[in-house]
Amino acid sequence: MRCAVMWTAVLALAGAAAAAPAGPMGACAHRGDMRHAPENTLPAFRSAVEKGAHMIEFDVAPTRDGKLVLMHDATVDRTTNGTGRVDALSFDEIRALDAGAWFGPDFAGTRVPTLEEVLAVIPEHILCNVHLRGGPEVGAASALVLQRLGRLEHCFLACGAAQAEAARSAVPGVRLCNMDRQVGNRDAYITRTLESGAAFIQLLHGEEGLAEAAARCRAGGVLVNYFGAEEPETIRRLYRAGVNYVLTNDLDACLDVLRADFGVAPAAAPAGEAAGPTASGAGGKG
Repeated sequence: MRCAVMWTAVLALAGAAAAAPAGPMGACAHRGDMRHAPENTLPAFRSAVEKGAHMIEFDVAPTRDGKLVLMHDATVDRTTNGTGRVDALSFDEIRALDAGAWFGPDFAGTRVPTLEEVLAVIPEHILCNVHLRGGPEVGAASALVLQRLGRLEHCFLACGAAQAEAARSAVPGVRLCNMDRQVGNRDAYITRTLESGAAFIQLLHGEEGLAEAAARCRAGGVLVNYFGAEEPETIRRLYRAGVNYVLTNDLDACLDVLRADFGVAPAAAPAGEAAGPTASGAGGKG
């Protein structure tokens, strides 16, 4: 009886391993640990780092005077105490806003961070999924920041074709995630991604045919991100279908599934690497 039970356990483990995708697997903290801190802020990124996210996604947008700051929306209205379009406000105007009080009193005084400040708090063992807003100039400017800070190996730009072209013109070695989706035509999106030489693709909206789509991407050397999932069973199915990184608003749930079902531990800094530097001059709340 004991042998039968042990053999059943072995088969179950083998089945789980066989269901895991080829290549890396990990949890991507969408806009940081946004369940527990205001999105796209240093507290959200520090929390994601501490919990062991394997990838962190954030949104980069240009101010009126060309500074690169973190903001998902076209305006500052939803996530700060200000109003107006990001590209119509100066950096100083945006920096004066409170980007945390809307989330909770503990985060009052949190500032909108710059791209440089975010990279300073995310250590190099964690991938940075840099989602670009704005025009082609944001692609070039962001690529140059990654190059200057020595982060080309650990970061990629998630963007459309015009931004990608500008980024590659400025920094030929920059890695990209193709975000030029053909709505309702996943096959065409994958074909274009494979032709573009992008390192990543971001699939979304529907699991039908996902395993075949993911296998096609990986066969072409493209890693598969998927947006998005929060329920453990959905997250589990996505990984079993071959997704490499699930973008999630519930980082804890995603990390739990990876650990329990696939034996993937939270990300940890290699020996000798700092666990997470702090941004110089950014302040405790960024």
